[in-house]
Amino acid sequence: MAPCITRLAALCLLPARCVRAEEGLGQCHEMGSGRSCNAGISEAGSDGYLGYLWSIMSNKKDAVDGYVGRFEDDSLTERTTTDEYYDVATDFYLYGWGNSFHFATRFAGESLEDSIVRHEHFLSGKLGLKPGEKVGDLGMGVGGPLRSIQRFSNADITGVTINDYQVRRAKKFTKSECSSQMAKHIDYRQGDFTKLVPDVFAPESLDAVYYIESSCHIANRTEVFQASAKALKKGGRLFSYEWVMTDRFDPKNSEHVAIKKGIELGDGIEELVGIQAPLESLKQSGFRILEHGDLVDLSEEWYGDHNVPWYYDMAQKYSFSSFRTFALSDFGQRTLGTFLWLTGQAGVVPEEASKTEQMLRHASINLVKGGELKIFTPMYYVLAEKI
Repeated sequence: MAPCITRLAALCLLPARCVRAEEGLGQCHEMGSGRSCNAGISEAGSDGYLGYLWSIMSNKKDAVDGYVGRFEDDSLTERTTTDEYYDVATDFYLYGWGNSFHFATRFAGESLEDSIVRHEHFLSGKLGLKPGEKVGDLGMGVGGPLRSIQRFSNADITGVTINDYQVRRAKKFTKSECSSQMAKHIDYRQGDFTKLVPDVFAPESLDAVYYIESSCHIANRTEVFQASAKALKKGGRLFSYEWVMTDRFDPKNSEHVAIKKGIELGDGIEELVGIQAPLESLKQSGFRILEHGDLVDLSEEWYGDHNVPWYYDMAQKYSFSSFRTFALSDFGQRTLGTFLWLTGQAGVVPEEASKTEQMLRHASINLVKGGELKIFTPMYYVLAEKI
């Protein structure tokens, strides 16, 4: 039986309820919209596919209307965009991707899960992380990559995200996944990664920082990288997986522009920039660029006809090899969308859940198109050193 069928059938036996998390939020700061203190978004429940699906159903998604509307409101900031986006999208990401929200290079025979871990270890190796080094994970999501990289390197890593719900999720994962000894080397902070010093880190206190597909939420990368420069020691290293439009993107091509806008709307991004923008911003922020390149092109050179495109699972009509590949396939996404629409019409689930799924599916479609045309890459990597 398809893995989704048993889970959905079991879910339908559960009584509908709305989970609230009014206690135990800890200190919660207003970042961007201030919705980051939303007590209607709870981290309670099991950390499995059924639990994530339940979170999609029960957690409030009312921010989706304001989020979509903000594209017509120039007064809202990128921080508002990012904060509200992850209020509505985090549960869906957990359901589809697990706790590491990023793409990866991949070769034939390698599972999606293994490729994601290797992508994280590639970053750690490039930074040369060592036990005891102080590191910042900037735009950490729910901390999946952070915990993977900490296990691999034994560095002391502090994750930063603008969204309080993600901080609470990360702390919950740490309790269930990590030993008490490992947990001593991990910290999570709610904060704005363009305002790291002194809000999160002391000046020149870090040996390294990294961004995993997160710096794209601020179009002005100079603002982003200058904040890192203040937190890094002299000679400190920076690594980033950048979401950028490639040189193949033609701003006069209406199809290209529509794909770009579809990615921006569905992924909480105000403006996708070109490849040169982050490179120039690093130089302007006091960094020496050591390496850079598009892993999309490099992986084709490395793996040849065994290369698996980063968008492969989203481009599949259907897949039953694992629940994750099923959830990411077109059929899996449509199954979830139909289920949320039907339960929404029945009043069991807020209709905003269905709206959010439609927005994210639209993003998936455009990511695949952008990948196939090679006008967009989510893995232009940059390694730099503070001068």
